[in-house]
Amino acid sequence: MLRPANKEELYNLRHASLRNVIEQIFGILKRCFRILLLPPEYVLNIQARIPSALSVIHNFITIHDPGESELDKADEADIGFGAGDTGVVGTELGAGGPGAQGDAGNLRDNIAEAMWVDYQCIQGEREVAMEDSADTPSISDEGE
Repeated sequence: MLRPANKEELYNLRHASLRNVIEQIFGILKRCFRILLLPPEYVLNIQARIPSALSVIHNFITIHDPGESELDKADEADIGFGAGDTGVVGTELGAGGPGAQGDAGNLRDNIAEAMWVDYQCIQGEREVAMEDSADTPSISDEGE
């Protein structure tokens, strides 16, 4: 397995993984709750609350009526959305007014740097642990 070579690669890898999970969650919600398939008819304040509310309802149903979770396995072709289409509107980069792009870039760079430092620490700990286990005699070595 290839490891990320720098903070940008690590950030992109984790960002892509997170995006895949979020797309899967929206896919489940769209299969269960048709309201997400229709154009929004609510003010933005209400629209922002709908996915969270539906997630709570879905989790409640899953916990209290596990047999109902079979509905999650509905055929995706019936919905008419391809894989990766989240149906999320208004996520264009740069939305937020002047200066927001630079602030977002700085935040992203700070997050990437912190992730890289943590990643390097973990990699260092794993290397030390592997060296320690190589130095420790195994049971078969002790009998010789």
